[in-house]
Amino acid sequence: MSFHLALRAALVGLLSALLMIANVRPGAAQTATGGASILCHMATAAAERSNGVPDQLLDAISRVESGRLDSATATMRAWPWTINAQGIGHFYASKAEAIAAAQQFRAQGIQSMDVGCMQVNLMYHPDAFASLDQAFDPQANALYAAHLLTQLFAQTGSWPHAAAAYHSQTPELGNDYQRKVLEAWAEPEDTPHGRPASERRARTPSAAPELSSQFASLGAGVGPVPPSGGPLLGGIGRIIRNSGPVQTHVSGQGLAAYRSMPIAMVAFAGQRRPD
Repeated sequence: MSFHLALRAALVGLLSALLMIANVRPGAAQTATGGASILCHMATAAAERSNGVPDQLLDAISRVESGRLDSATATMRAWPWTINAQGIGHFYASKAEAIAAAQQFRAQGIQSMDVGCMQVNLMYHPDAFASLDQAFDPQANALYAAHLLTQLFAQTGSWPHAAAAYHSQTPELGNDYQRKVLEAWAEPEDTPHGRPASERRARTPSAAPELSSQFASLGAGVGPVPPSGGPLLGGIGRIIRNSGPVQTHVSGQGLAAYRSMPIAMVAFAGQRRPD
């Protein structure tokens, strides 16, 4: 009899634990721990490796683009469920909430939205993603941004200039953004999600041989210069830094839209306009 009672008690305890887990909203858990930010970090790292982008440069851009303050670590971390609409940043607790918000913005007639870890603009890059679900997928979002960044590097011959053009083709705006990215790049998350700094690959001139000389030129106000072959492809990002925890449908402190003559990148084959 005691064996059956013990077994019953164990089963009841297990069932209670499972019910507690089931009742925890994913968004709430991510809000408390900042867990979703690791998705951007992992996605940008993979995209850097697969596209030959200097180590942690894409990660730095993502933190400038969709960064929110993680109160637990007092660091700025990219957030995948982010939308910038009409120059205002919005952070959402889950992917589903972000997709629903994007659909609502479109229903209101707002087509120009920057979304995801890398804040890719859906209006100027209509063929970037097959759907809103894919647009908010951190891996797909980071891969598209990395592909664009490498194209900008090919046009400018400079990774800092490519980063500036990613945000805006207006030199004054691009210069300011370039400085913000380089500041973030110079001060990475030393222990992102428990990974010690000693295990991270160092950013050395070997990763991008021309960088050391270009860092010295930043003080002179060097901005993105389009080649003679035509205008740049960039201008898809916005700075939307916001303090505090993630909240559903809460506007961040966004800067006004900074964009000058944006031109869509050549679309990936087999993709269509987002739903």
